[in-house]
Amino acid sequence: MTLSRRSFLSTSALAAATLALRSAPLSAATTDATIDILPGETIAPIAPELYSHFLEQLGGVIYDGVWVGEDSHVANDKGIRRKFLESMRAVQAPVIRWPGGCFADSYDWRDALGKDRPNRTAFWTQQDNNQFGTHEFMHVCRATGAEPYLAANVRSGTARDFYQWVEYCNAPVSSGSTLAKERAANGSEDPFNVRYWGVGNESWGCGGDMTPEEYASEYRKFTAWTPRYESQNELRLVACGPNGDHVDWTRRVMHSILKDAAGHQPWGLSVHYYTSGTGRKFASGDAINFNNDEFYDLLARSSIMETIITDHWTALAESDPQHKTRLVVDEWGAWYGKGTMIGPEYNLSQQLTLRDALLAGITLDIFQRHADKVAMANVAQTINCLHSLMLARGDQFVTTPVFNVFQMYAAHRGGTGVRANFQAATIPNPLAAPASIGGSPASGGTVDARNDLAGLSGSASLHGKTLILTVVNPQIDRPLTTAITVRGANITAGQGSVLTHKDIHAHNDFDHPNTVTTAPVTLKPTGKILTHTFPPASVTALTLTLA
Repeated sequence: MTLSRRSFLSTSALAAATLALRSAPLSAATTDATIDILPGETIAPIAPELYSHFLEQLGGVIYDGVWVGEDSHVANDKGIRRKFLESMRAVQAPVIRWPGGCFADSYDWRDALGKDRPNRTAFWTQQDNNQFGTHEFMHVCRATGAEPYLAANVRSGTARDFYQWVEYCNAPVSSGSTLAKERAANGSEDPFNVRYWGVGNESWGCGGDMTPEEYASEYRKFTAWTPRYESQNELRLVACGPNGDHVDWTRRVMHSILKDAAGHQPWGLSVHYYTSGTGRKFASGDAINFNNDEFYDLLARSSIMETIITDHWTALAESDPQHKTRLVVDEWGAWYGKGTMIGPEYNLSQQLTLRDALLAGITLDIFQRHADKVAMANVAQTINCLHSLMLARGDQFVTTPVFNVFQMYAAHRGGTGVRANFQAATIPNPLAAPASIGGSPASGGTVDARNDLAGLSGSASLHGKTLILTVVNPQIDRPLTTAITVRGANITAGQGSVLTHKDIHAHNDFDHPNTVTTAPVTLKPTGKILTHTFPPASVTALTLTLA
């Protein structure tokens, strides 16, 4: 194909008012790529938890993003921004992690109970008046249908603080627990029934600067006893895992946790990986002003997530050959330098472009291709920070292109992941260099980022006779006409949606909320091979009916 990006978009059906993309019955010889789907080769169920979220008391995430107060002129539900709740329901948020992040290891959950709440200096050098606490967070979860995932303070808290927080959240009033009665007095007689608990956060850095052995000792102490209640399932405890691809941390911490103490088996091991903007140093590059080389470089390094997952899975097997502990990627996304912040007080807020939508699609597809290894993943963060789905300031609110991707991929949930082979010419990384892969601004290791970027990638899941296929075409100027086959079945019908734009820098802001939006895809299957053209720089979700 020699069409330029502009000429393709001007002549394709995307330029029409309906923005519908139609498939042409081309022969395999005229195609640029192939997708071969193997329904008989299953991976694992696609857990909704792969589409989870993260909130932290950082910049404008909680205060003004989520919490506006009951007396605010901004429409709210018990102080929670109503548009935030509506948007979280729209993406069917399965789990929300809170209160951190680095903030968690300086947080005392008791500070945010009742009416008289103290003002504290928080980790991110900002004052926290504790207006948003456990009860307010639980209201967010109940109003959106999400499960809570609480991060306990290991650096400056105690094991007693941890298990009493569990008791406060989960004990029935009928148990006679004083903490349960206090919870009822504070407005919730019914238990919160919190299953997911993170035992510390980034303990190799902001969570205590610990060695793997030091953290393992704390983990064993914190989890030696936690209260259980007959009406609830076992707690799902998540141990602090590595910074990016630091396999040595995983190997040593799991050995120390499990040695002579099998009862301490974590349900999950957390992994953090952020993709920075240039590959030269952590938290660098510009969110909007990037060239084509930087576009490809970022996406090439986002695909390192696949190596991180497989490397840590192998390391886990050394101490846990039955893989009772799975990976929890509870912080991921792009992290750029300053330049597009909403305002000075909105620390780590940044604009999200079409490039970030492609990064989200690539990452979610990786999680689904490894659904047997990854139990949960939490994008960082949901609003006003890093790889956000939403931006808000005062009464202004907008969703980003990342929000669209989460909506498009929701159809995978509850299906069974199946193997899909993508064949297309790879894209050499033009800025190949060792890439910083830190989980936070702490010093981190490097991985070799000279890998080529896949010219076409995605994932597939099966729901009875319905197959969901998501595809990312990262080519800036090249549409890819692709032959799609499903082994042992014919495709009888199909439909879908696509997210793209003629400008890879395109983004939504408060004044232009619909610059990047999804458009419908119309398919016309003609037999065993479905031929479809994926436009340049696009994320596509297809729903295919199989005979």
